[in-house]
Amino acid sequence: MRWTPALALALLACGDDPKATPDAMTDSPTGMVDAAPDASDPNMPRTLAETGLCMDAACTQISPLAIPYTPQYPLWSDAATKKRWIQLPPGTKIDTTDMDFWEFPVGTKVWKEFTSGTTRVETRLIMRTGTGTTVNDWFYAAYVWNEAQDNAVWEELGAVDVLGTQHDVPSKFQCRTCHENAKPSRVLGFSAIQLDYDNTTAGELDLADVVAQDLLTNPPTGGQPYFPLPGDATARAALGYLHANCGNCHNPNSQIYTNDQTQMELRLTVGTLGALSTTPTYQTAVSHPAKLPVGGRNVIVAPGMPDSSSLIYRFESTNPAEHMPALGSEVMDPAGRTMLRDWVTSIQ
Repeated sequence: MRWTPALALALLACGDDPKATPDAMTDSPTGMVDAAPDASDPNMPRTLAETGLCMDAACTQISPLAIPYTPQYPLWSDAATKKRWIQLPPGTKIDTTDMDFWEFPVGTKVWKEFTSGTTRVETRLIMRTGTGTTVNDWFYAAYVWNEAQDNAVWEELGAVDVLGTQHDVPSKFQCRTCHENAKPSRVLGFSAIQLDYDNTTAGELDLADVVAQDLLTNPPTGGQPYFPLPGDATARAALGYLHANCGNCHNPNSQIYTNDQTQMELRLTVGTLGALSTTPTYQTAVSHPAKLPVGGRNVIVAPGMPDSSSLIYRFESTNPAEHMPALGSEVMDPAGRTMLRDWVTSIQ
């Protein structure tokens, strides 16, 4: 994790230090009191096998109830490879009254497995446990794999450099830091925009599959893609990349957005995709002055000039006080760098 004074202040109460005690993590950076189940609650699964994902402790077989999927715009996690699954309670549907923020039924489980090289390092779970809309209606856990790769155990306080890799496992509160910024949905990656592509991997869900299986209360009409991103391939790739990697914080529902002087909005919404100029990204970043200039860059996205754009500078910076994204990554994404530079260069 890259460390900045602001980040240190924000995460101090979140237990960023794996050695911190639960008593030191009572309040989150958004002022939410932690009343959710913790490791002492016998009803919460202490091992990955107990969550319902696996047929055995080593997770060599996946439950047929857990359906795999892959978002079309993945989150960069320092080159870790990932697998994802979702399980809905039988007979339930996802409330899609708001197509941008799906409301998942109580009992929904979403897993994500991280592999560094050839070593499984962690598998995360987010589960809806209550009918309300607060932080306490969701359960977050990261299960850390042992060296033998035959068991994964919940580490509520997280872990660093797992199994000799550079991979850091987030604490419960660090999980919430990102997912609460995506409220009211909380689930990241399983959404209208992220599933709206022809996924040809056998057995994996895409949006057309979700519609065909009647899993949405208000399904989109027409055919896939239901919500195509505007612009050419270069623009679409960049918009999707920013949506997935930056939009979880840079959106109007985020505490970070509320406190951010720039109020840059990088999370896409289905109603703003009619043209490039109407997307939140273009409305709030392209040709907009950087209220927090950095490295002499005074414009967030300077059309045609990536080296003059503060967005590019922050993405490429190795200075922890300047680099973005601030959470979840220690290594710059080289493919993402090329993607964003090509996009800024193409803007007229």
